[in-house]
Amino acid sequence: MKKLILSLPILFAFIVVLSSCGGKNPVEPSVKEKLTKTFTVSIAKEAGVEVYNKTKATNIEAGYSYYKLSLTSSGAATLTAKDNSTFTGSWTLTNTDKTLSLTGLKNAAGSNPTGTTGTIEFTIVSIDGTGAAVTLESLQADIKAGNKIVNLQLVNP
Repeated sequence: MKKLILSLPILFAFIVVLSSCGGKNPVEPSVKEKLTKTFTVSIAKEAGVEVYNKTKATNIEAGYSYYKLSLTSSGAATLTAKDNSTFTGSWTLTNTDKTLSLTGLKNAAGSNPTGTTGTIEFTIVSIDGTGAAVTLESLQADIKAGNKIVNLQLVNP
């Protein structure tokens, strides 16, 4: 009986150790981690009207095939616009990770994207668990989109 009583704490400790191994849920990456990659446009909408779809042979705004957004973990951003002009700057998340701000955007000649002071902001409409698909909507009307709000469904190729 003494052996049984002495063995119970050891058995209990063994069960605790076994139950704590494995079975842990992986930690979902942060919004910043999900966005730290390069994206291209899958679908683009201007004022709610689909103007580009990657899967279609013809599009109203074929220039979205050039659009690329690269965000690095160090906060650097590179944006290739639908007219194939490239701008570099930085990026941050604000509004409790619901707003993506691209700031200090300039091309090689030192010019800002048309109609901006070098800042473009997007609401993060949705983002999947890994960041492979993200939907952004411009906070300001885009002059190159006929002064319309742009909705971009982006994918990480």
